Amino acid sequence: MLNKLDYSLVPNDFALCFNGKCLHASTCLRYQASRYIPKERWAVKVVNPDRVVPDGDCSGFMDDSPLKNAYGMEHLLDNVPYRQAKEIRREMREYFGTTHFYRLTRKERCFTPEDQQYVRDLLRQYGIEEEPVFDRYEENFGWERYSDTIA
Repeated sequence: MLNKLDYSLVPNDFALCFNGKCLHASTCLRYQASRYIPKERWAVKVVNPDRVVPDGDCSGFMDDSPLKNAYGMEHLLDNVPYRQAKEIRREMREYFGTTHFYRLTRKERCFTPEDQQYVRDLLRQYGIEEEPVFDRYEENFGWERYSDTIA
């Protein structure tokens, strides 16, 4: 359960849920965010109440645990031999795509937990056992990861 939330971080198109009786309300980001709507806010986007399942088996459920995103990889390959580092960069460009790769490099985009796992696994393929170290880390809810098109 969230004890604090800066509602200004919640995207305008994020669908909220007001079903406090749901079995998972205490850990659902949609419900938890609805508890922090400022009274100045005139309207919000809401999950259709007819689609909410009271037993907690809801397709709109979102875990309210913050994600640990990483930014930048300036020193990620400092201790890797040049040829290996060059090959790792090439594989990362192929995986992420050139544009996204360079946005990650310039810290315009974050490495999601899944992206960090990919990098970790890639380094393991090259025999590098140390944990990857990115330039900085931030915890947030990854609002952009969630689609509000609920099946």
